Amino acid sequence: MGVYKTNKFDAYRKYMLGILIELVISFLLLKYVAGQDIEVLGLKPNKLRITQLLVGILWPIVFYCLYEFVLAYFVHNPYRLNQPYRFTDFLNSAGYVLRTVAYEELIFRGAILYLLIEKIGGQKALLFSACAFGIYHWFSWQAFGNPLQMLFIFYTTATAGFLFAMAYLQTRSMYLQFGLHFGCNFATMIIFSKDKTVGAQWLVKSFSKDPFVPIAVISITVLIIHFIGFQLFTYWLLKKSRLLNRKK
Repeated sequence: MGVYKTNKFDAYRKYMLGILIELVISFLLLKYVAGQDIEVLGLKPNKLRITQLLVGILWPIVFYCLYEFVLAYFVHNPYRLNQPYRFTDFLNSAGYVLRTVAYEELIFRGAILYLLIEKIGGQKALLFSACAFGIYHWFSWQAFGNPLQMLFIFYTTATAGFLFAMAYLQTRSMYLQFGLHFGCNFATMIIFSKDKTVGAQWLVKSFSKDPFVPIAVISITVLIIHFIGFQLFTYWLLKKSRLLNRKK
């Protein structure tokens, strides 16, 4: 059952204060450094932005559902409902994901990203934002001391951060990037219980260890998709989709 420890609840509440502080700092940076209103971040909702938000949320969920269910089939370890899971557990977990995503997006792909794009150009700004996002997760996940783990964390979070920043660069709105980030975290953390912070959520594996190892071709294909599948497909969508390239 997805149950938070008491001290975790206190930490999660602090995200709300952090988000308010970030909004104030963003306003001041944009006003006094760039001479711009905070709306350059694309925060005002409209039909296009809401559509981009929904697409951003749904795409990672669809991708990870396909990946996880197919993988579970090949290793003979199907997902099952977490029977003690309650609706209140879902609300707590979803609220946590919502707050953490908003907190991270305002830091890494808010006013600072806008200023970097204006000062050093789009591509350099994307790379800087992505690297900062990857390094940040070494601290937030307390990964120091294990070089392989640090490399894996940097790769997965930096490439995701690059895509989220790319979404802002193309739409000049935070809605699509927020949707992609939220969708990824919602799928991995809440649907498939992949994060120890929130514990077991909606679906859990039937067995603690996979009872079957598929043939080499399938194993290698799954490994490749695991490491680069979402990144490549999302990059392609961001490049090719007219909806995801529109600014308003």
